[in-house]
Amino acid sequence: MGGENDKLYLYLFGTGIRGHSGLGAVRATIGGTTATVEYAGPAPGFAGLDQVNVVVPRSLAGRGEVPVVLTVEGKVSNTVTVRFQ
Repeated sequence: MGGENDKLYLYLFGTGIRGHSGLGAVRATIGGTTATVEYAGPAPGFAGLDQVNVVVPRSLAGRGEVPVVLTVEGKVSNTVTVRFQ
């Protein structure tokens, strides 16, 4: 996870995200923990693809496999799994 002052980002890609009403309408949970979404919009250089930049909470270090869920305007994404060592 790097040093205490470092940020670790999880980049998510999908479609139908850029039409949100504001960044407050985009939420992410990782391992049941609310994560900060710093960007949600068009993926630079990829027509039609959207990108979400999520800050990974340091509390997830060593948790192993955890679910990731993105919610945009109340619509919940499919769950994906990531592993933290």
